[in-house]
Amino acid sequence: MATFKNYDPGRIIVTFKGAQIQGYAEGTFVKASRAEETFKTNVGAGGDVVRIRNRNKMGSVVVTLQAASSSNDTLQSFVDLDELTGLGYGALMIKDLNGTTLVVAEKAWVQKPADAEYGAENPNREWIIDCAEIVVKNGGSVV
Repeated sequence: MATFKNYDPGRIIVTFKGAQIQGYAEGTFVKASRAEETFKTNVGAGGDVVRIRNRNKMGSVVVTLQAASSSNDTLQSFVDLDELTGLGYGALMIKDLNGTTLVVAEKAWVQKPADAEYGAENPNREWIIDCAEIVVKNGGSVV
């Protein structure tokens, strides 16, 4: 028998420095990724393969918001705080309430202010949040 699952984009929760991010853009509105692969490989002249553990767990999260989202103000305030004091970093969490996917980072910061873009349609603001050590646990849907 085929399985049946539901997906609700409204059940994706992103919090950064204790603030819940809201006002997502259409399409892909959050993407989390590691900066590098977990293992690198080295192949010798004779074809011998060595896997090399990469200890770099840095990563980034891209959050795309509508220009009208009040979360733009929140993220900009974190950039301003970081530039003034160096204390604009904090915990990041992405939780998929549809299933079991969870992304966390204890030390994350906004890379730079989002680009300002204007046009005849409602533009988006893309925020990149860098993470010193990102943990990405991809899971399936349970609903």
